[in-house]
Parts: sequence; structure tokens; C-alpha cells
Amino acid sequence: MYKKASAFLKTVVLIALFLAAFGMAIVASAAPASLSREGAGVAAAATRTRTRTPARTRTPTLATRKTATRTRTPSPGASRTPTLLTRITATRTRTPTTITRTVPWTMTPTITQTPTPPATCAAVTLDKGPTLIFTGDNTKMRVSWQWSASVIFQMQWGADTTYSLGNAPVATYDAANFLYQYDISGLTPGNKYYYQVMVGAQCSGGTFYAAPSATAANVKFFAYGDTRTNGGVHDGIAARIIANYTADPAFQTLNLHVGDWVSDDSETAWTDEWFAYPNVRAQDAHIADIGVRGNHEAGAVYWTRYWPEPFQPGGLYWSFDYGPMHVVMLDQYTAYNAGSTQYNWLQADLAASTKTWKFIVLHEPGWSSGGGHANNTTVQTDIEPLCEQYGVSIVFGGHNHYYARAVVNGIQHLTVGGGGADQHIPEAGYPNVVISSNTYGWSQYEIAGNTLTATAYDNSGAVIDSYTITR
Repeated sequence: MYKKASAFLKTVVLIALFLAAFGMAIVASAAPASLSREGAGVAAAATRTRTRTPARTRTPTLATRKTATRTRTPSPGASRTPTLLTRITATRTRTPTTITRTVPWTMTPTITQTPTPPATCAAVTLDKGPTLIFTGDNTKMRVSWQWSASVIFQMQWGADTTYSLGNAPVATYDAANFLYQYDISGLTPGNKYYYQVMVGAQCSGGTFYAAPSATAANVKFFAYGDTRTNGGVHDGIAARIIANYTADPAFQTLNLHVGDWVSDDSETAWTDEWFAYPNVRAQDAHIADIGVRGNHEAGAVYWTRYWPEPFQPGGLYWSFDYGPMHVVMLDQYTAYNAGSTQYNWLQADLAASTKTWKFIVLHEPGWSSGGGHANNTTVQTDIEPLCEQYGVSIVFGGHNHYYARAVVNGIQHLTVGGGGADQHIPEAGYPNVVISSNTYGWSQYEIAGNTLTATAYDNSGAVIDSYTITR
């Protein structure tokens, strides 16, 4: 009996020892797993915290923390030592992929909140325009146009067709008539620029040269007018002007328009006689067609709508410098006789200019060849003395529909009214006239320092007149 009990006790002891040993093994193996789970939980929490941090802050300290974490290499096999905590910290801070994806901290701030226009666009014909308007500042160019609805356009411009210099939203400034305009600014005088106006994926544009610097000695430009009634004739002249400035980009500057743009001041006349012609529109998208009111513009409601020039208060007159020349746009349908507000302004304006070359643009010439309209006596009695006193070289006029040149005390009085209106027949015997020609056509001018060379052409491209002025 004793022996049996002793054997039983031995068996129980052995079982107890076995169970104790087995339990320790379980504890030993379970401890790292528990620590690993704890570490994983901390790491996960750290990752979640780190992902939120970039959304709160976009400062360069992100880069500092990222650099610091690259130097903290965890020690393999140290899962039961404080080194494990170091590794957990490293896991919390080393999330560069998340930072780069959620916080573009190297991104340059945008200037406007406008969307980036499409990389390409389909050419569209606007209702009117785009039309270039030179406003007298050689670091700016105004672009004007009309559309069929009130929308937001994008104006883009640049030194090439990437249009990388500017991108601005443009809303209508006249919602009733869907009119738009934008002054491109920050231009370098004399440099070439590309521009386009975009609506959706449609666009229309052109190119231009910023006006010359104030110290420029050379410039080229065109002059003609009385473009009303026969738009096809005008379109043919525009085609020749485009060919001229394409061959010689120095001519991609201005046309001085002498008035009577269309037959009357109405929407229909502007649509049918001007904006219906592709070469006329192309010319206006590439050079500034700047001019004066003629008698057919009358109240000039529509002319000023489509040619928003920076007129003086109380009339439709103003002046500007363009390289070596100073140009006055005179309004003959606002009082301009001696003593009037416009006359006093003109006198002060001419007296203040120090430019070598001074020009006056008006509609009704003081000296011409009859056949349509008589000479304007206010020009003869009041304007001519100012021209002589202040050194005006040329007075550009139209009104009669042909080309003529008169010289009075060394001042050239031109009739360049052959832009398309029904022709008048010049008459012989008018005073001071040195040449006249019953032709459609235009004239162009080249200033080189103290010398001006002028050439008048008929609409076939043949030379009508050529002369030189030296100052």
C-alpha cells in the first residue's frame, strides 16, 4: 500500500513540474507577441497622427523632421528593450510618402483663383473683335470684344503661343450689350506679344507690338479712313496692309483713321460694313486702328462702344505719344474754334510736347481738292496758326473720298479718304494742292530720326505719291 502511494505521489510531482515548465514556455513566447501588438498599436496611432499633421501645417519643419528620422536606425533583435520604443518613434515620423501626397509644400502660390484654361482651343469668331485699342501707355494694350452672352472669359497673353505671362478672368463690363475689354499691362515697350480670349474651349486672338519706348527715334505706321459703305474695298486694303506688316514687322503698329468708319452710327452699319469682313477684323486684331469721329459717326454711340478710346471729358478728343511722335485726335463735332475748351486744350497740349514729330488727325481737311466737300475754314483760320507755332508736321484728314496733298507754310495737309466710301472726283484749281488722285488706297510713313518718308498707294498697290520731310 505504501509503495503504491509513493509511486502515485511521484507521478503527481512529475505532472506538476511538467505543467509548470509548459506554462513558463507559454508566458515566454506570449510576451514578445504582446509587446509587438502594443508596438503595432502605437505605430498605427502615430501614423494616423502624422497623416493629419501635414493638413494642419505647411511649414518647412516637415522637411526637418523627415531628415531627423532618416538617422534613427532601429537595432534588430531588440524587441524587449527600450530600443523597441525608439523604433516605434521612428515609425511615427517616417511617412514621407504621405506628406508629399497630402501637402504640396513646395508648390508656388497661385496669383488668381481662376481655372487653368485648356492646353488647346478651337478658333471661334466673336460677335465683334478682338480689337486692339492703344490708350497712350507703352506698357499696356487694351483688347475689346463682344460676345452673344454674359459669361466669364479668360484673357491669356505671353511672348509666344504658350501664353505664359498672364491669365486673367474677364467679365462683361456692359451686360446689356455683352461687351468685354481687358487692359494687358506690364508690357515691355517695343516687344511682341501674343494674346487670346477664351470661353470654354473656344478662343480668338492675335499679336501686337507694345508701343515704342519714349526715347525711340524710329517708327512706322499707316493712315487712311472714310471706310464706310463699301466694305469689300476696305477689306482689300486691309489685306494689303496685313501683307505689308507681315513682310516688315516694324509696320505692325498703328493706323491713324480719319473718320467716317461706317455709313451711320448704328449696330447694323457696324455689323455689315466693318465686322463682316475678315481682313478688316484680322487687321484690328494685330494693329491698333485709332482714329477720330467723322460726320457719319454723328452721336458716336456705337463708335465709342466698339472703340473705347481714352477721350477727354466733354468731347471725343485726346492725344498720345508713340515713340518719337506726338499725335492729337481732334473732334470737329465738339467746338474747337479759338477760345473753346477743346482749342485751349489743343494749344496747351501742343505747347507741352517735346517730340520731334507732331501730328493732328481730324476728319474735315482745311485744304483739299473739292469734288465732295469744301475746305474747312476753321482749320484754316484757327488750327493752322497753332500748327505753325508749335511745329506740327502733318495734318491728316479725309471727308473727301480720294487722296490729295496740300502744303501750307511747310505743313502737309493730307486727304487720305480713299478707304472704301463712294469716290469723289477731285477738282483742279484748289489752292496749295500739289497732287490729287481719284483712287481708293492708303498711305504709310517711316520715321528715322529727323527724317520722315511718306508713300501713298492706290488699292492695287501702285504708288500715288511719295515725299520726304526733314526736321
